[in-house]
Amino acid sequence: MAEGSLAGSRSPIIVTDSTCDLPADAWERYNIRRAPLKILFGEESYRSDLDMDLYQFAERMARGDVHPTSSQPTVPDFKALYESLAGAPILSIHLSAGLSGTVNAARQAAQALPDQDITVHDSGTISAALGLQVLTAARAAAAGYSTAQIVPLLEQTHTAGGLLFILDDLTPLVRGGRIGTVQYHVAQALHIKPLITVSKSGETAGTYVPAGRVRRLDKAVDAFVEQIVKEVGEGQKLRVHIVYGTDPTPTLADRLSEKLRQHFDCVHLERSLAGPILAVHTGTVAFDIGYAAGDWPV
Repeated sequence: MAEGSLAGSRSPIIVTDSTCDLPADAWERYNIRRAPLKILFGEESYRSDLDMDLYQFAERMARGDVHPTSSQPTVPDFKALYESLAGAPILSIHLSAGLSGTVNAARQAAQALPDQDITVHDSGTISAALGLQVLTAARAAAAGYSTAQIVPLLEQTHTAGGLLFILDDLTPLVRGGRIGTVQYHVAQALHIKPLITVSKSGETAGTYVPAGRVRRLDKAVDAFVEQIVKEVGEGQKLRVHIVYGTDPTPTLADRLSEKLRQHFDCVHLERSLAGPILAVHTGTVAFDIGYAAGDWPV
């Protein structure tokens, strides 16, 4: 999933994008840089998380005058960011190429800067699960690991875990072409709320696929825990990041945290507010969990 221009032994600066959800203090603590995706309301443009947070997005949505869209960082955006970091190795970790062209724009920018040591890595996922990979990389870089040593840790984290999410309304996914209209109408007719994940293998790798279904949003708490127990095993060490949206999902995130503590040895369990860029495609009433079995590798 990764490709680099130069082989280096120094610890890299970690770069990601605004679909990466992290604990609020992690950005500054580890000096993680972010290439923002943009939220567009017609002619209005906002950089996700920088110009607009989730609550401001919800307020703007409430006007109902225009449906928002998103725009990925451009090659010039990435070039400017990478050039500002010249002199240090860069490890740039992004959401799945199956969900956005962001990682490909990063690769083109890296190829245009052959004198810089830049490695671009496709995480194969998004949101909280992407956050766990970025946090793994940041911890390793802080411990003195090189890019060549960090990339296998990212791949191991991806293999050992996954992403589960649920949203209250499937309409944004249909509008964005992320799910078909037939699946949407069946779910609406049967009052089903699908659990969704990002596939890790086969032809669907890196894209959204169903992972189950529940009748009510709150039922996702038990469904998430049951799925992770099935994959990881009861009582095992687990790294977890829960990302929540607007009410009632903060309360559900708290309930999910307690359930996870009952079933696993949670060596990392954090919660954070979702970035608004994801809400363009999922709505604001949504929450997800990124998880990886085992302790931190570093």
